[in-house]
Amino acid sequence: MTTPTWYECDERIFAAHYQPALLIDLLRSRDICSHKILRGTGLFYEDILQGQVMMSATQAGLLVGNASKLSKEPELSFRWGASLWPGHYDSASSLLGNAGSLRQALDALVSYRRVLSPWVTPFVVTDERYCYVHWLTLGKHQGDRRFLVEAAMSSLTSFSRWMSATRLPWRYGFSYGRPDYEEQYQVNLGDQLWFDLGMDVMVIERKWLDQEWPRGSATAYQVAQRQCEWILAGLPAASLPERVYRLLLERVREPMTLPDMAVRLEMSPATLKRKLGKHGCHFQQLQDQSRLHMSLYLLHVCGWNNEQVAAHLSFNDSTNFRRAFKRWVGITPSDSRTRFSLFDASSNAVLTELAGL
Repeated sequence: MTTPTWYECDERIFAAHYQPALLIDLLRSRDICSHKILRGTGLFYEDILQGQVMMSATQAGLLVGNASKLSKEPELSFRWGASLWPGHYDSASSLLGNAGSLRQALDALVSYRRVLSPWVTPFVVTDERYCYVHWLTLGKHQGDRRFLVEAAMSSLTSFSRWMSATRLPWRYGFSYGRPDYEEQYQVNLGDQLWFDLGMDVMVIERKWLDQEWPRGSATAYQVAQRQCEWILAGLPAASLPERVYRLLLERVREPMTLPDMAVRLEMSPATLKRKLGKHGCHFQQLQDQSRLHMSLYLLHVCGWNNEQVAAHLSFNDSTNFRRAFKRWVGITPSDSRTRFSLFDASSNAVLTELAGL
């Protein structure tokens, strides 16, 4: 039997009594009726209590959308995030909770993201000096990006602080503008914040990856890892938009067309377009994201100039690249280099790792 390489947005593969239940409880504690929280999802609170009901990405997107609209408190996403990991997600939580270092925790997070981080995809890239955790929101969750990114970054920040018994010196970049409630970011994340960067990323020096965590257990980690491999064997870890994004990133120097991608995924262009539409996105959007994210690495991490980036991404000239970048981010590449000091010039080794994600 062939293992599917992606899941569809209407497949019920997420446990409703995991992350969704935590979010529902936070809202109910604010006297918000469960019927309002679950409106449009096709689920009822009694279903959640059974502990066996699964939900789809579409239903999850509706739940998160309801939560962000119903709560008038900007700290909700941060509070939800702080409660997510290691969580109570069977062997996946056991694996995460017994990680002996940040590197092991990030490995677990990426390998078992469908359970541990089902709605925000973590991409981890390490070069000679830094580790970059890029949080990607695609498809049905695009409209609630800020809410989900706040939760994801709060999760990793809070979890790594608890496991390491110290506050790790993370730096944070965001794809969106400065929010009205920036004080919540400072309280929950710190003061190393950069907005309007064009991507959602956490950065930390590489030296922190292998420092021993006092709460870790090597034996328990290995046992949980085997259990996770057995339980999740044969199940797709990625959504269709994530699969398309990864393929576009791998071929970023040779841009693919929709028909090219359809051939790669063994379906017709019309079918691919329809399936991506069901997920709430389209091919050009994913292609723009892959090219933007690569250009940000090249500009900020590798220190390349406009001409070098334009050539690498197969633009006709640097002027066309400059126009595209401004359309993606709202500022020019030169302005981006001037405004953000999140990344320091480093090794080109990051490109090899990024292409192999």
